Amino acid sequence: DVLINYVLSKTKRERYEIRNAYKSVFGKELLEEIDHALNGNFRKAVIDLFRPPQERDAFYLYKSMKGVGTDEETLIEIICSRPNVDLIKIKEEYKRLYNEELEKKVTSDTSGDLRKILISVLQCQRSENSQPNEAECQKIAEDLYKAGEGKLGTDEPTFNKVFALSSPPELYSINTHYSQISSRTLSEAVDKEFSGSVKLALNTILEANISPSNYFARRINKAVKGLGTNDKMLIRNLCAREDVDMKEIRNSYQTLFGKDMITDIKNDTSGDYQKLLMTLASRD
Repeated sequence: DVLINYVLSKTKRERYEIRNAYKSVFGKELLEEIDHALNGNFRKAVIDLFRPPQERDAFYLYKSMKGVGTDEETLIEIICSRPNVDLIKIKEEYKRLYNEELEKKVTSDTSGDLRKILISVLQCQRSENSQPNEAECQKIAEDLYKAGEGKLGTDEPTFNKVFALSSPPELYSINTHYSQISSRTLSEAVDKEFSGSVKLALNTILEANISPSNYFARRINKAVKGLGTNDKMLIRNLCAREDVDMKEIRNSYQTLFGKDMITDIKNDTSGDYQKLLMTLASRD
C-alpha cells in the first residue's frame, strides 16, 4: 500500500528523476531492485510506471518482434496511435536500447500492405495542420471513395498516403465528408475494402487520431472482456494514458460499452495489482 501510494503520488517526471537519483545514491538500477522485490503483474505495472513513455513503447515494440513470430497487434497499437513527436523519440530510444533501427526491424518482421503503412507512419511526416482546408478534405474523401468503394478492387497506395500523412483535424474532416459521399462511414469502408492486420492498422490510425479516448477505451475493454485478461495490454494502455485523458477514456468506456471501466478492471484483477490499476484508472 505504501509503495502504491508513493508511486502514484508522483508525476511521471518525478518518477523518472527518482529512478536516476536512486542509481546515483545506491549504485543500483531501481528497475532491477523492483524486479527482485516484487512479482507477477504488480511488478510489471510498477516497472512500467518508472519507464518514460518512449522507453516503455520501445520495450514493447522490441518484445513484439523478439523471437519467432510477430505480435502485429502491439506493433499497430503503438506505431499507429502515436503522434510524430513521440514516434521520433521512440525510434531514438529503440536505437539506444537495442542498437538497431526500429524501421529496419519492422521491415524485416512484417510484409505486404501492413509493412507499407507501418513504414509510412514511421517516417513521421504526418501533417501538423490544425486548420484543415475543407474543400481539399472533401476532394480527398472523394478520392478515397474512388480508390475503394467506387471501383473494382482497391487502390491501397491512396489509402496509405492519406492515412499516413493527414493531421488529426484533417482526418476528422475527411471522415465527415466521406460519410456525406457514401452510405458508409470511412471506417466501414476500410472494413469492406481491407482485411486482417491492414484493416486494423488503418482503423487504428483513424480512431486514435479522431477520438483517442474512444480508441483507448476499446483497447482497455479488449484487455478485460471475455475469459482471461490480457494484462500486458491493460498495463500498457493504462500507463500510457495515466495523465493524458483518463477521465475522457472512462466516459468513452461508459458510452461505448454501458459499463464502468474501473469496475471491469476490478473484476478482472486482484490483490496489489488490482489496487494499483484501479488507482491508476481513477485518475482525472
